[in-house]
Amino acid sequence: MAEGHQQSVSVCLRKSHPGLMILHKTTVIIVEKDGKILLTRRGDEPEKGKWAVPGGHLDAGESFSQAAQREANEEVGDVKVESKPIFDFVHHVPPGEDVTGGKPHKHHCQVFMAKPTGELKAGTDAAEIDWFTPEQAKKLKLTAYTETILKHMYE
Repeated sequence: MAEGHQQSVSVCLRKSHPGLMILHKTTVIIVEKDGKILLTRRGDEPEKGKWAVPGGHLDAGESFSQAAQREANEEVGDVKVESKPIFDFVHHVPPGEDVTGGKPHKHHCQVFMAKPTGELKAGTDAAEIDWFTPEQAKKLKLTAYTETILKHMYE
C-alpha cells in the first residue's frame, strides 16, 4: 500500500482466536510554540481529567495523516499537521482505561508534528487546552501514552 494511504482496520479476532489482542490504530499531534507544547485536559472518559497530547482513533477509510488533521481540528482548532509522522509506537491499554468494555487491547500510534495557524480552543472531548514546557508537563497528571511520547521526545 502506498505511503500515506494506510488502511484503517481494527483487528478483532477474539471470538475465533481468544488469545489474540485487539489492535486499534491511533494518531496524536504534537503542537509546539515558543518552547512549549499544547496539551488537552480530557473532559470525558477514559482518563477524564488527565492531560494528553491531542489525538484519537482513525475512522474507517482514513489514513494516519488524515486522522491526525481531523483530530487536531476537532480537539484544538486551527493547526496544520505535517504529512509524515515523526515516529510510531505500540502501547498496551489496561482494562478499565478504554472504551471497549474493559477488554485489554493495544494501540498502534503514529505521532505527527503540527503548527498553530489560527485560533486554538478546546473542542469535542477536551475540557481545556493549555501550553506547557516539557518540564511543567512532567508534573501534571498525564495519560500513559502522553508520558511515553514526552519521554521519547524531550529526555
